Amino acid sequence: MSNITKTIIVAAVIAVPVWFLIQPASEANIEQSSANTPETLSVRVAQPKHITDYQPLVFNARVEAIEQSDIFARADGYVESRYVDIGDEVKQGDLLAKLSSPELEQEILQAKAEIKRQKAMLDLTEKVARRYINLRDSGAVNATEVDEKEAELAVAKATLATYEARLEQLENEFAYTEIVAPFDGIVTRRQAERGNRITRSDDMPLFRISRSDKLRVIVDIPQTQLFNIDKQQSAQFTLPDMSNQQIEVPFSRISGEVNRETGTMRVEYLLENTDLTIPAGVSGELTIQAIEKVDTVRIPVNALKTIKGKPSVMLVNADNQVEIKTVRVGRLDNSEVEILSGLIAEDRVILNPNARLDEGEKVNVSD
Repeated sequence: MSNITKTIIVAAVIAVPVWFLIQPASEANIEQSSANTPETLSVRVAQPKHITDYQPLVFNARVEAIEQSDIFARADGYVESRYVDIGDEVKQGDLLAKLSSPELEQEILQAKAEIKRQKAMLDLTEKVARRYINLRDSGAVNATEVDEKEAELAVAKATLATYEARLEQLENEFAYTEIVAPFDGIVTRRQAERGNRITRSDDMPLFRISRSDKLRVIVDIPQTQLFNIDKQQSAQFTLPDMSNQQIEVPFSRISGEVNRETGTMRVEYLLENTDLTIPAGVSGELTIQAIEKVDTVRIPVNALKTIKGKPSVMLVNADNQVEIKTVRVGRLDNSEVEILSGLIAEDRVILNPNARLDEGEKVNVSD
C-alpha cells in the first residue's frame, strides 16, 4: 500500500469521531435552552357577584315548655295516695300525692314530749333561781350559789329552745310528705304509685310538670351564621305535621356562648300556645331573616381553597400575577359560596386553582 493511501485512511478515521462529537452537542444545547424557558399557565377566572337576593336562613328547631320541673320527694315514706296522673292539668299548690311516714310521726311525738318535760324542768329551775336571788341580799346564800342557779336557769331555757327548734324542723319535714305543684301546668310524667317506698335520695322524680301555654323554639346556630341572623325581625316556625303551617315567633334570647363541642350557639324564640295545640318536644324548621350586608359577595364554590388551614382564594391581579387572599366564608350550597369579607366585586378569582400555581406567578387569563 502506498504512503498516499495510508494518509487518506488515517484522516478518515480521525474525522469521523469529531463529527459525532459536534452533532449531539448542538442538539443538547437546543434542548437545554428549551427547558430554561418558563411555561406560562393559563387560568380561568370569575368575578364575585354582589348578593341582591338575600335568602332567609333555615335551621332545624325543637320546642320546649316555657317552664318544666321534675318533682322529687323531700321526705322519706310510702306513697299513701296519688291524686293526679299523666295529662292532668294542675294549679300551683295542688296536691299531687301524699306520703305516709310513721317514723317521722313518731319523732314528732317524741319531740313534743321532750318539750313538755323540759318546760316543767324550766319552771322548777326558774322558781329555785328566783328564791336564791331574793335571799342574796339577806346573806342567807352567797353570791356563788346565786350565780349557779342563774346559770342552771339559762341552761334550761337553752335546752327548751333546742327542743323547740328540733320540733319545728320535724314538722317542716312532715309538711313535705304532701307533694304539691310548684306552678300551673300539665303532668307529663308520673312515677309515683301507691305503696312505693320513697326517699329523699332517690334519683327518679315522682312527677314532671310542664307549663306549655308558652313555648321556647330552640335553634342551635353554627358560628359561621351567628352574625347573619336578623334578631330585630320575627322568625317563621314550620311544623311539617301541621300542614306546613307557618307560625310567627319573635326573638327571645341568645346564650352568648359558643358550644365548644358543636361550634353552635343556642338561640331561643317565643311561641304563644294559649290553646295548648302544640305539645312540647316537637321538632320543626325555623326560617330566620338574614341581615343584608353590602360587602358580602358570592363566588363559585370551586374557587375556594384551603391554604395553610384557612379558607382562601387565588386572584389574578392587574399585572396578571397570582395573589392569595384569606376570606371569611358564609353560606355554602352546591355551586356557590358566600364570602363575608376579603373580596370585592372587581377581583378576578381563579377557578379550580391547582397545586402548580404559586403566589406572584405570571399567568394567562383564558376565556
